[in-house]
Amino acid sequence: MPVLVVGPGADAAERDAVVNAPGAAAAGITGFTPTVTADATRAAEATAGHRLSRDAVLAAYWTPARMRAARPVEESEQYRRALAVPQAGLKSAPAPRNSGQELIVPPARGATTTGGMGTQATDPNLPSSHPTAFTAGKVFFTMDGKNYVCSGTIVNTAAGNEVWTAGHCIHGGRGGTLASNWTFVPAYNGDAANPRPLGTWTATGLWTMTAWINDSNFAEDMAVAVMGTQGGQHINRYGSQGLWVNAGVNQFMNAFGYPAEAPFNGRRLKQCAANSVQENPAVWTQTIKITPCNFTGGASGGSWLINYDGQWGLVNGINSRADRATWVASPYFDDTALVLYNFTTNF
Repeated sequence: MPVLVVGPGADAAERDAVVNAPGAAAAGITGFTPTVTADATRAAEATAGHRLSRDAVLAAYWTPARMRAARPVEESEQYRRALAVPQAGLKSAPAPRNSGQELIVPPARGATTTGGMGTQATDPNLPSSHPTAFTAGKVFFTMDGKNYVCSGTIVNTAAGNEVWTAGHCIHGGRGGTLASNWTFVPAYNGDAANPRPLGTWTATGLWTMTAWINDSNFAEDMAVAVMGTQGGQHINRYGSQGLWVNAGVNQFMNAFGYPAEAPFNGRRLKQCAANSVQENPAVWTQTIKITPCNFTGGASGGSWLINYDGQWGLVNGINSRADRATWVASPYFDDTALVLYNFTTNF
């Protein structure tokens, strides 16, 4: 695997943010200490006072108005450049990598209620107390001076601090830069008077695959955000979804996310349910897709759940690319996801 820790476009601030964790380079993983921009600090201090903590700065900066105004990262120049990087040959294996080390992490179950499922994207209309809603959420961050959105999911780990999302939701890929002002809002509901009923959570570490950073390799377009605590409580205090790695290519998936481009507005959690298949083996050797699903930009990073019972399931993919009409694609969760999970589970 590549061992470069930042792409050629990295600036001094990004290089300073790299976490030199033992074993990360050999595992093909790069970690970053999340950064807060001076603009965000000034904006927060203008309304919330001076000498704010990092968490307080981001909570004040991401007002409901700024959250609604943030655009899908798929509209960024960095994401468009990543899509243009040739993918053929980035991995030598003609089929998903599978060492035979199957990993199944069950959900950490909290409260339970009922929920529905759809085919093309539908609104499951879940309250914030529903397990699928409070383990899903919306991601907010800044790249190149603009505010963007993605989606994410709380996943069960030993430390109880983990949100999974797409690699391009923390870093722009080859020649790109690190996201700043990174914030996760579980159970986000832009139609409610309080769009963040479970608060605003900030990350203490951002981790993705080095192959994503150096090559914009969509087969490794996955990332982990290690979240800080609030009042001594971890982000999984209400529960977290499980994880299944090396489960096989063909599965029935329930995909979730916050699509924000037409015909959606990004204000509510949406859901698709369909069977996964391997994407074009001639090019996308280690990615899978589900169809029909008309997710648009903003859904990136949202989870694909298998064995979903209407409340809890096992994350087996994330929204990575879509044609905005009929299908959405994910990295196949093979040994790459296994390595990322094992490396970060205790953080």
